[in-house]
Amino acid sequence: MHFIVTGGAGFIGSHVTEQLLLENHFVTVVDNLSTGRLENLPEHPRLKLIEKNILSCQPEDFTTPIDGIAHLAATPSVTESWLYPLAVHDNNLSATLAVIELCESLKIPKLVFTSSAAVYGNPSQIPIAEEDPTCPLSPYGLQKLVSEQYASLFSQQSGFSVVTLRLFNVFGPRQLPTSPYSGVISVFVNAMQQNKPITIYGDGNQTRDFVYVKDVAIAFIKALTYSLTSGSCLNCNIATGNSITLLELVDILQKSFPDWKSAINFVPPRLGDIAHSQANITKASSILGFTPHWSVQSAMPLFIKSM
Repeated sequence: MHFIVTGGAGFIGSHVTEQLLLENHFVTVVDNLSTGRLENLPEHPRLKLIEKNILSCQPEDFTTPIDGIAHLAATPSVTESWLYPLAVHDNNLSATLAVIELCESLKIPKLVFTSSAAVYGNPSQIPIAEEDPTCPLSPYGLQKLVSEQYASLFSQQSGFSVVTLRLFNVFGPRQLPTSPYSGVISVFVNAMQQNKPITIYGDGNQTRDFVYVKDVAIAFIKALTYSLTSGSCLNCNIATGNSITLLELVDILQKSFPDWKSAINFVPPRLGDIAHSQANITKASSILGFTPHWSVQSAMPLFIKSM
């Protein structure tokens, strides 16, 4: 099968691309390399790179039939969405509409959209299920939610199917600690490697459901290859179903960095940050057959080795 991966040279997208190639699919990556990196992509006869912003892509850029598109190109930052709302709107919401138009013009039967736990805002209950209320606390969360709604609306009109993957806190190799979009684990590891202080926004008792990027890549492949009725839409949480506090995360990391002696600096929470997050992954498990294989503890040695 032949799939498009937008943002395929980025952190998560490159792992999705790699997994698709491992499973003998053809992949066309669309990435303008603004945050993606060429070194994230292997040289492979079944891989093609289109170095463009997805907003600039035209149907004629794709010369062979496409079986599905995984849309990962985005600005995945709550903070950036507050600071630069118009630019992030283009990279997130407008880019999703561009992908939807490609689905229509190229008659692509399947769209897998990368959403976020940010659509829920402060959850009404823990763990969070897909049917729970959505109330984003940031422009980023709102853009993801409206993107979901756009995809669902157009899929019914145009007949392609949609799987929305609501990712929780993803970590793993190729996540750059110096990037403004980087997750807390890579930032903490980078600080400990240099014996520098760690900054925690809040009191450290906030909880997160951390999921390893290789498990996320498997979820994308399952979503791309899962058979759905034309015009239907499926939302799935992608996480481990378990959560830890940031203080517990520091304790886990200290086992790998026993010589780290620096302080933890506690500063006020950032705008749009939530207190607690943990996913109910029953739907992804029962429908897509998604089973996370990695915990924070088991994946950490591999992650640290990659940095």
